[in-house]
Amino acid sequence: MLGVERTQVKHLAEGLYHSEPRGVRPSFGTDRDGALRYYARFVDFVRRVSPPSTGPGRLRLLDVGCGSGWSTLALALEGYDASGIDLNARAFEAPSAEHLHLREGSVLEIPFPDETFDVVVSYQVIEHVSAPQKALMEMARVCCSGGVVCIVGPNLVSPLHPVLYLLRPSSWRRMTYRRKPGMPSHPYGNTLSERLALAPLRTAQLIRKLFGQRPHFTMRVPDAEPPFHSDNDASYLCNPTDLIKWFKWAGWRVLRKGRHGRPPLSYLVAGGTWVAARKPER
Repeated sequence: MLGVERTQVKHLAEGLYHSEPRGVRPSFGTDRDGALRYYARFVDFVRRVSPPSTGPGRLRLLDVGCGSGWSTLALALEGYDASGIDLNARAFEAPSAEHLHLREGSVLEIPFPDETFDVVVSYQVIEHVSAPQKALMEMARVCCSGGVVCIVGPNLVSPLHPVLYLLRPSSWRRMTYRRKPGMPSHPYGNTLSERLALAPLRTAQLIRKLFGQRPHFTMRVPDAEPPFHSDNDASYLCNPTDLIKWFKWAGWRVLRKGRHGRPPLSYLVAGGTWVAARKPER
């Protein structure tokens, strides 16, 4: 774990998220249309990789770490029988709807029996858990034979993304050149020197991950100061390479390594993680 104390990660991931009254996903209040627009790309990704329905009923879907519940509602409106779980049930704000079910629960101990769901999804979640491998095992456990797991998040090992950030004029206007007291701790760095120094480090990490025989989940001590919407609080350096290797090691068929319509290997350096895999048939 590269010297990272797991207790430090665990305290934030399973403690602070549970107690933070505002939740850690974007809040939309009563702006239903805005929420549905926000999650539209995620919903489209899930729809494209979902298994075909084998009966008259809806596919059963679990949205882990659903935050305010809007992503789960969007999936219910798309035609799924959608359940959502989150550590902080007080953050639920999506209105009640048919085929929408929200309850408190952790991705590290999913409160459902084995093989309950046809589709299991997570959006901007796995980078915040203290034990990503356990989270993957739990998602795999509740997924039916022939079902699909979809994981969307940032790519925090991309060597290109922080460089592209530096090339944007808008970034230079906001760039800080010296670390100041109270400055958040982002996985890509927050100052110019930090971002430049991290680019070769992330390149070396990516190369090791590509040529390693098994996935290696690189952890970090997250920043415990809110707000939590910029990955300052990420405890796992989420990236598609780890997830793809884990699914292949588990015998799953990888359906997607990146977003639809992107060049085949662009997922390695893209700013996001878009991975989907199908569980083997029994």
